[in-house]
Amino acid sequence: PTSISPTGAISGGSISDDGGAAVTSRGICWSTTPGPTTDLSTKTSDGTGVGSYASTISDLQPFTVYYVRAYAINSQGTAYGEEIRFRTLATVPSLSTTIVTAITRTSAASGGSIDTDGGSEITAKGICWGTSHNPSVSGSHMENSSSSEDFTVTMTALKPGTLYYVRAYAVNSIGISYGNEVSFTSE
Repeated sequence: PTSISPTGAISGGSISDDGGAAVTSRGICWSTTPGPTTDLSTKTSDGTGVGSYASTISDLQPFTVYYVRAYAINSQGTAYGEEIRFRTLATVPSLSTTIVTAITRTSAASGGSIDTDGGSEITAKGICWGTSHNPSVSGSHMENSSSSEDFTVTMTALKPGTLYYVRAYAVNSIGISYGNEVSFTSE
């Protein structure tokens, strides 16, 4: 496989001999377990006949090992090429921001829920807030040191009667990712 990304890759095959019967289907098949076959839904169909072809693999999970092999079908049956093992790349975490609770004049609580670590260990997480859309860690933010995927942080030193925007964030070796933006008004 080439062009390996967190969610896809390009592979293919080369058929040099049709075995005495026309190749009616060819492509690749893949799985997270060894020995993928054309019985799986995770396969491509890349035309007919002998020769080389390329196949795009998509909808893969980040930082996951996959097994892939080429196949060719003729009237005599299905032939498979050599099995190749590859790992997709890691990506930034995926997370969502929780609703804001415990709102007072000068404080409020929010947090996040980490859906996936992107295939790389989370090294920091927390929330960031501000009076403009899309707050980031370059502004007001607070880290949470728990090991839980769901976390809560209390924002302090807020101005009374002010509209704030909040986003959860998580960091891994690939980079930083932000959750959805939520808003609230302090009392």
